[in-house]
Amino acid sequence: MLDILVDYLNLEESDDLHRAAAYVLSQNLVHGDALTMRTSDDQPIMFAEWGYLGKGKFQRRDFRYAALTEMSAFSEEGTLFAHLGKHEIFTPTKTYPPMTVKELASIAVGHAIKRSI
Repeated sequence: MLDILVDYLNLEESDDLHRAAAYVLSQNLVHGDALTMRTSDDQPIMFAEWGYLGKGKFQRRDFRYAALTEMSAFSEEGTLFAHLGKHEIFTPTKTYPPMTVKELASIAVGHAIKRSI
């Protein structure tokens, strides 16, 4: 996916957008067991949602996979929770502060250094 973006936008590895995209993908690609809802190191599977807030700011919110799958049962007609809006049951486990592409790129650099140590 990163290669397609890099080719399409003609990015260099040193570009902030390249580093930010690599970081976002590293956080969004998850290896786990959907039956146990756990990762290979026995942590809950988490999904990152990235939203654009405007004015060049993005915000990440993390959600547990288990909560996302259970949410579909809440919306079924005739259930106790069918009247609830998604905002009432679709709550993140963690919300990060808004960040720019440049800030995401700097996190990516730090993330790559930690992984190489």
